[in-house]
Amino acid sequence: MPKNIVDDTRHEKVLSYVSAFIAQADPALMHTMLREWAILDTLQACLTQGQDHRVSCVAMRLLGFLLQYDTEPEKASIWTLLQTQHPTILTFMIENTAGEEALTRYSCWFALERAVRYDGAAQWLLASGKVASMVSGALKDDSSYVLEAACQFLVAIIENRSIDPLHHTAHDTLMDTLLESISLYKLIHSMMTDQDSERNRFFTYMDLLMDDSRLVRSRTLDVLSLVLESTANPLSVLGKDITPSDAMDADTTDDQSQVDCFNHLLDSNVLSLIALTDSLKAFHVATTILDTMVKPLYQSSEMHGAGTQFKNTILSTILWIIQALQESSAGDHDPNVFRHTEKIVVQGDGKLAKQLNQAEFQELVKTQSRAKPKRGAASRGGTLPKTIVLSALKALQTLSMLFPQEVEKSTAIGVVLSILSDTKLCSDQRVFKACLTTLPAVLKTKVHNGLLLDEQLFAGTMKTILGLIKRPASGSTSLRLILTAIQEFFTDKILGGILAREKVGQDLANALGMKLYDMEWDVRDNVVEFIGNLFVAGGPDHGVEWALRNDQLEVIFQKLSDEEAYVRAASIHAFEIIMRDHRGWNGMHEKNLEERLSAQLPSLIRDSEAFVRRAVLEAMICLVSERESGVILMVNGTDLFVDAKFMSRLTLDDSDWEVRIRACEFIAAVWDHCLALDEKADYRVRAAKRLKDSVRDHQEDTAPPRPSTWWFYDIKGDEILVEASRDSSRLVRLASVETLKMIKASLDQRQDSFTHSVASNGAGAAYDEAEDRQRKRPIGDGADREESLSTPPDSNTTGQHPHAQFYAVICGLDFERLDATTSVEQLYEEVLNVERPEDVVMTESEKANDGNNILDCY
Repeated sequence: MPKNIVDDTRHEKVLSYVSAFIAQADPALMHTMLREWAILDTLQACLTQGQDHRVSCVAMRLLGFLLQYDTEPEKASIWTLLQTQHPTILTFMIENTAGEEALTRYSCWFALERAVRYDGAAQWLLASGKVASMVSGALKDDSSYVLEAACQFLVAIIENRSIDPLHHTAHDTLMDTLLESISLYKLIHSMMTDQDSERNRFFTYMDLLMDDSRLVRSRTLDVLSLVLESTANPLSVLGKDITPSDAMDADTTDDQSQVDCFNHLLDSNVLSLIALTDSLKAFHVATTILDTMVKPLYQSSEMHGAGTQFKNTILSTILWIIQALQESSAGDHDPNVFRHTEKIVVQGDGKLAKQLNQAEFQELVKTQSRAKPKRGAASRGGTLPKTIVLSALKALQTLSMLFPQEVEKSTAIGVVLSILSDTKLCSDQRVFKACLTTLPAVLKTKVHNGLLLDEQLFAGTMKTILGLIKRPASGSTSLRLILTAIQEFFTDKILGGILAREKVGQDLANALGMKLYDMEWDVRDNVVEFIGNLFVAGGPDHGVEWALRNDQLEVIFQKLSDEEAYVRAASIHAFEIIMRDHRGWNGMHEKNLEERLSAQLPSLIRDSEAFVRRAVLEAMICLVSERESGVILMVNGTDLFVDAKFMSRLTLDDSDWEVRIRACEFIAAVWDHCLALDEKADYRVRAAKRLKDSVRDHQEDTAPPRPSTWWFYDIKGDEILVEASRDSSRLVRLASVETLKMIKASLDQRQDSFTHSVASNGAGAAYDEAEDRQRKRPIGDGADREESLSTPPDSNTTGQHPHAQFYAVICGLDFERLDATTSVEQLYEEVLNVERPEDVVMTESEKANDGNNILDCY
């Protein structure tokens, strides 16, 4: 590939395309690639001298994927092939870890990381004698990508070391060699303490936590959490040599180390950060440290019983921080929302508790939070206070799950409700979402042994929630967050039972009913979607009970005629979900909603918006396949769904290809439904009674109906499906072909019931007739189709059962050819194999941009 072509994305397209096949980890495919395709020979050919370095890089990274997804790593088949037949690749890999191009160096380390898991590769690296200089150079590389790849290489060596001290492997020897020859520990430490390097201006973990980069701070917190969870003496790893305190009683040295570590973090780090007055960022770092300590504290309490005395200290400190920020906030408070005013007292005997309980510390925090940053994003709207509240709420949610007894005894709910009342803080949707996510978790701590310990508090919480719903300023996003919190209440047996049976449930229904007439359509859409999602399989039982008790199904039915198409589609989709649930179906049956709904479907299926028509077809499929109530569509005041012309236009001529797919699926559902009904002995009797009682049939008709499969032939489902297999959309063709295969399989099993033999010339004649009709007119021309579909269904002049005629047509179809027209790979191959006057389709010339779109089809 010429170097003057600058579109490197083509190389990534090739790599991602081929690596997607490799990632399947299919042994047969891997064997084909290695043996029949000789992919290693191809990769080696890409590494020749003078080759464009981008091609070599693709080859090396592709080799890395081959090694990563080796289906038989224990046999080391790929590595053996490399060592015995392709040593050139290995030589290139070692020599170019210090190559001229950063991409080349990165690609070699990418392959080495995945190769080093083999014992043979570790031995080969040791035998080369160059691994120490390679690692040393990569760790000092100017490219951060190369540095990261080298670090991942070291991690791979560590992960493959033996855990048995008596069993020494090649990976152990390799790591020992690196530790001794280049003093790996000292090298990494020097990188962290190199003040002259702009890229590595790292000192201690506290300096990292105060770094200007959010990513650096986040990564440091991850490392701190890992150190607290995984090491027996965290302070020694953090570089702190502290003599164990005599004040704490501990059973073991490890327990005492944990206690000393928590004491140091709280009384030294957190306290010193809060005491800083020049930056609110330090206050935020203190909150994140508290959040980081929660999970290690729980693990330590579970394993050793150490650190249990710090639970209340961390919890009360977090609540103290939130309250201190709110007191300094100049925002307005919603009068309809509860606000916590009780002073928070930090619990514990350490320095942190003693200092924070002093009045001057409250004033200190007020001064910090009022100080407006002079530059950056924070200077445009008080971002840091909101970020601090976010971190505090995240920690509070974790505490609620791990230490529910401590949270239950605290005033956590009052503090969260107080944040919801602060319009300035909750103007940030992130804070509003965090509050509504934390509120259910905290409230559930009040439930013990099937009883709610404080019903008045729950009533106050729901009053706050209802106040937020009724607030005119609550838009669609806010309402969605509120409804998510309410759905979480329904998942709890006690809280959900109160909502379903008590007056507060009626108040909730009334508040949502008002929102269904909101001027914003997305608000109405959110309410309808919320009610429908209560009936999702595995959803909360109390949510279903609340919806049925407060007549929410009727509410959704009224929105089928909403002026906004999105709301109409959401209402139809909600009914589809409700029909799939047996409780919802029974509720619809009690209100006669299934027939009222089917009476609305004919007008909705003609909706101008495609997504409404899609939703209608999905509901029809549900009625037919899930509830076996297709007769409702046939006899409920309309002939539309037994009209062959209409079904043909819907399946073949609709402008939206997804509608055409769902129409094919509906025809398939009709076929399955009809066959299932035919197998029931009492179908004819029940259907005759249903037809007699129908409002459509005013004349007395005591004759039994035809077999149910005539519905399929009434709508000309056989001809429609065959013609849909030639649709302009590949996905419509795929849906049609899959349906035809399914029908053929069902007819194969029932062949004896409708014919003893199929005339050999019948299949060809039927299919040739359909082919001639297709060739005489374009797909969009519906004149000939309507003429053919207007034939009465009883005009069978041959005397054959319609199953026999349809079976003959299906047997005449070339499914192999049809499958080829639905295969993406076949289409790609056709595009790439197009013959052109000049044979330049698959070649790159020296002319700029000549042939650049070779891979556009991918």
